[in-house]
Amino acid sequence: MLRLTPEQFAQIVAQGLEGKPLEICGFLAGRSTPSAKEVAQIFPIESDDKSPLTYSMNPLQQMRAEREIRASGLEIVGIYHTHPATIPFPSKTDVARAHWGESDDLLFPDYSYLIVSLRDPNNPEPRSFKIRGRKIPEDIEEELVHIGE
Repeated sequence: MLRLTPEQFAQIVAQGLEGKPLEICGFLAGRSTPSAKEVAQIFPIESDDKSPLTYSMNPLQQMRAEREIRASGLEIVGIYHTHPATIPFPSKTDVARAHWGESDDLLFPDYSYLIVSLRDPNNPEPRSFKIRGRKIPEDIEEELVHIGE
């Protein structure tokens, strides 16, 4: 389970609406427990792709966020991004970029991948996934998203 506060979710949605029609992205920082990943802070990161279909984190901002997260005693528990006009499910590109190049090795095997669809801006749809391999949908495992205190 991935747990966010309403304020954190609102921050992601606001970033997504501001960036729409392009995808936006960032880190979810917090703590992992055996039963959930508790998000403590959102770290928005600019997408270098400037695309409505893909995102890639700006490397300099990504490094700065990683340093700040470690310095604050938190860990990265996930990555979030938006799908401005489509359903919240990992695309072929999302799955490919979760791997080291063409290998089957995952970049972040334990991360949650939160996707927020903004196809209806008045009703954002959050869904979170674990990416376990390259096969869609077989290697995509959905996890519960809890937005609340």
